[in-house]
Amino acid sequence: MLFQAITVSAVAVVASAISIDRRAAITDFTSSPVGFSWPPARGFSADTATKAPCGGFAAGTRADYPVNGGEIALTSRAQVDNVNILWTNESDPTRFHSFSTYAHSLLDLGAGHYCQSAPDFASLGFNEGDDATLMIMYQLENSTTDYYYECADIKLVAADGFRASQQYVCGNYTSTLNEASEDESMKVGSTKSSSTTSAPVSVASETSSASESESSSSSDSGISAAAGGGIGAAVAIVVIAVLAAGAYVAGYVRFGKKQPVVLADHASDSTGVPMKMAQA
Repeated sequence: MLFQAITVSAVAVVASAISIDRRAAITDFTSSPVGFSWPPARGFSADTATKAPCGGFAAGTRADYPVNGGEIALTSRAQVDNVNILWTNESDPTRFHSFSTYAHSLLDLGAGHYCQSAPDFASLGFNEGDDATLMIMYQLENSTTDYYYECADIKLVAADGFRASQQYVCGNYTSTLNEASEDESMKVGSTKSSSTTSAPVSVASETSSASESESSSSSDSGISAAAGGGIGAAVAIVVIAVLAAGAYVAGYVRFGKKQPVVLADHASDSTGVPMKMAQA
């Protein structure tokens, strides 16, 4: 019975891992896996989300947005990697390299809410009344191929007395948050803005706890409860080790720290999209 229970539990864990991998497809989402809550996004379609720079959507209604001191709020519905937020002074950009980075990349972002400071548009040469476009790009967890894109259209207004036209959550409440270093972060276009820090709120990290209790009595076989427990534990370790090894070989279980990723600008790339390079 103990062996059967352990086997069923271990198989369930592996099956869960397989299920998670299978769910990690852009076609599983009707809203962007991570997207703008504020300012409002243009829109999302799984069919066009890979089209840089704005996921296949043309410019739409512009939200009033402060020329400095603004906030960017994201809602994440899944585990995503290599998240970057960029800006441009073009009203309806058609090329990725119209945009510029201004903040550190996020290597990992879990489900929840994330918030960071917007670019200081005034220091970048913008004036009140100017149009600007924000863009988010990201990959689904453990993807090494496609990037996905979403844009938000804004019109800059005076910061004094500014109130957002809709409510949003500006807080870092995510299951995972791993910010890249300066060297690891993507750098594209003009990067002179110094707004690189997120809003000063707490981060909810992934935690787990478990407790187990067992009770047993001696049987006619003469094996004590302690001895029986030791044998059961040994069997459990062997079974789990074998199943884990099989899952690792199959690619469903991964060990070790995620390898940092460096995203660099390649202006000569005909696609206009930065190429992904694994850091040695």
